[in-house]
Formats: sequence, structure tokens, C-alpha cells
Amino acid sequence: MQQTDSLGRRWPTPRRSLIAAARNRAAAVLLCALPLLGGCQDATEPPGPPYLAIVTDLSTWPGAVAPATIAYRVRELSGSLAFDERLRIPPQDTIIIPVPPASYLIEAVDLPTHCIPRNGTDRGIVLGEADNTGVVRYQITCRGVLSLAAVVDGWDVDASYIYRVRDLNGGEWTGILPANDTLVLNEIPPGTLDIQLGGVAPNCLVSSDGGPRRRLDVDPAGGAAIEFRINCSSVARRPRLLELASGASFGASIFQFRVFDPDADLDGYTWDITDCLGNSILPDRRERIRRGLRGGRGALSDTLTVVGAYEVGLPQSVLRGACTEIRVFDQQGNSSEIATHRIGSATGFAPSVRFFNARLDGTTAVRSILEVSDPEQDIVGHFVAVRLRDGALSGIPDGTPDLGIMDPLGYLGTTVVDIPTTGRIRWDDVYAVIVYVIDRTGNVIRVEDADVFR
Repeated sequence: MQQTDSLGRRWPTPRRSLIAAARNRAAAVLLCALPLLGGCQDATEPPGPPYLAIVTDLSTWPGAVAPATIAYRVRELSGSLAFDERLRIPPQDTIIIPVPPASYLIEAVDLPTHCIPRNGTDRGIVLGEADNTGVVRYQITCRGVLSLAAVVDGWDVDASYIYRVRDLNGGEWTGILPANDTLVLNEIPPGTLDIQLGGVAPNCLVSSDGGPRRRLDVDPAGGAAIEFRINCSSVARRPRLLELASGASFGASIFQFRVFDPDADLDGYTWDITDCLGNSILPDRRERIRRGLRGGRGALSDTLTVVGAYEVGLPQSVLRGACTEIRVFDQQGNSSEIATHRIGSATGFAPSVRFFNARLDGTTAVRSILEVSDPEQDIVGHFVAVRLRDGALSGIPDGTPDLGIMDPLGYLGTTVVDIPTTGRIRWDDVYAVIVYVIDRTGNVIRVEDADVFR
């Protein structure tokens, strides 16, 4: 096999070490060119450093099939060098290629579905003129047909669980799944499977997406995996959710809950939007975690009312009829049960915003005036978010304005606090102020002022 550099020269591809290249150079025939071409040259000698080494560490679960070769794509990021190579090598081999000094993206491509690279398929590396060899490592695991894992933490954890797997043809497989372990099932045929986890103690709950029952399609190549995350709490110390209501307005999820914690050490909560069967409908199917309940009015409080909101990115038609899920945890890792509220099930009338204006007061703060009416007079509070200059919070622009929140606890009542602009947020960072209002049963309204200069 030969490689071609950016100047059109070809040379044998070195593997494992540069020994092969050294042998090629020693055996090469020196071609004496005309004096104008600089005399004698080695026709097979590859260019010098920098070199790029791709190292593959492949492991295979019992019963799984390892691929005969691994394919990699190496691209120069800027595109100015037109360097774009595809390499295919045995998984036990290491490949070393000379490259021009530049920044490179390496991708593992065409992997079987049951072979998973740790930390994803993409790697980046920068090689300068002074570098000799840059090494990129891939740790790839080829899994069995179906793997079940139970990740357990907290108090008085279970030692093991019972699993049951059923397929649409009436097949059934049961067994024991140890806590904090992974079990590989290779005898299960591909198809649609229903998996249930049983034997969960009353002080423990399955907090992963879908809860203790999951359904998935297993590809003939295998590699399907389910991880049950289980949190176990001290029954006497775990928080208790006393109330939850939620709604949606202009595609935003708005909620309020009241929680009691005997140790007064509430830490944060998880939020999700589900199909009301425990399965997330968020685009990334991942719950959100928000901390900071011990600050401000939450300090040393055993009973706390929290108002929160998230910009969901889903249309109102999808959110209506879905469910808001909230789970509260304390500083010791104790967790409440998961509380669920169906969006759109609120009774009564929604709050009505008569007037809202957010305006810069010089360069020191943004001051807001909010006038709200509510027929039932049962408004709980509001939550405030600020749309900011791209990169104002993260420090790295990504093409989208940043969205920051003022207080993870939200605010009771309807008086909007001033937003200071003399610290991390500057006056010219602020593009808009968003306020979310909710009442006791889950009627909500979202308002936004996108002009803070008037």
C-alpha cells in the first residue's frame, strides 16, 4: 500500500514503527538527475516529520464479532491543503503516516453498529513543524446482542435485580442483574424487545429514561444496550414533593412545585418532558439538572416553593398533552419520588399580562415593570431569563444568543427584580428579557421584551 503527499510523491505506508520505511530507504535505488534537479534523490524515501499515528485498542464482549478492519478518515481542517485520506487497517495494527503541519480531524467511519468507540468517533490534533509524531488513540468495544446494566448509588442499595425480556413472538428470558454490573445476553434474537426491571426496593427508584420498563429494537448486528440508573435514598431523609403544576406557552415549559425536606439541605432538581409513560420527548432525550436551591430564600428552608421554566424547542401542539416530570434531590444524594403533571390539565383561567416593559437604566441595570391580572387570584410566581450576546456567558460564540437565568428558585409574586449589568453581564450584552408566570393549577403565560432601550 502506498500513500501520496501534497506534492504528489508516493511512499510505502509505515506501520507499527518506522522500520519498514528505513528498510525501503536502505534498499532504494538512487536516481541521479540532471544538475538542475539537484543531483541524486531517493525515489522511495517518504517525507520527514511530522507523523500522525493512529492506535486502535479493540476489545470484544463474549459472543460478539470483531470487524476484520477499521476505517479511518484523516482530514486537514481548513481545507487549504486538500488533505483528505481514508485508511483501512486491521484492528490490531497501528498506522503511521507523514502529514503536512496543520490541524487535523480524524474520524472512525463505517463501524459496525455493535462496535462503540469511547468518547465518540471524532478526534482532533494539531501538528506543527517542530513536532515529530502525534498519537491519536481509539478504544473501541464490540458488544453482544443485548447488554443490561444497573448503575446504583445512594443509601441502602440493592444487591441485585430481576430482569425479564420478551419479544413479539412470545419468547421470554429472565435472570438476575447484579447492581453496578453489566450483563451481556447473546442468545436473544433481533427484533422488538420489551425489557422490565423488577425487585427494586421501596427506597429506590429508577431515574433513567423510561423508568423500569423499556422497549427497543435490536439490530441483527447486535449492540443494543440499556442502562438502568437507580437512586436509593434514606427513607427518613428523602425530600417529598407536595405539589406540582405545569403548563406550556409559546413552546416554553413552565412549572411550579412545593417540596419538603426534613434536613433542610435541598440541592437541586431534575426536569423532563415525557410521553406520560416515562419516556422523554425532548430532542436529545435527556433530562435537565438545575442546582442552587440552597441559595437565597432556599437557605435553611425545609419547605420551599420553586418556580422554573425551560425553553423547550418543541411546538405547542407537541407539548400539550405531554407530561412534566420533576424529581428533587438533597445535598446527601437523597431523592424524592418522581412527580408527574400533564400539560394542559390546568383548571380555571390563565394569567393575563396587561403591561410588560424591560428597560436599561443607564449602564447599571435592566429594570422591568410587569402588570398581571388573574381571575382566580392564585398566581404563584414567575421565572426570569435573559437573552444575551452570543458568547457572553460561555465565552465561546456558537452562532446563537446565550440564554441565562436569574435565580434557579424563581420568584414568588409578580414583582420582577432588577437585572444588574455591572458584573459578568454588561449593559450591551442584554438583548431581551423573558418572564414566565404560573398559577397554582398550571395556567401559564410567557412574555418577552426584545427592546431594552425603550
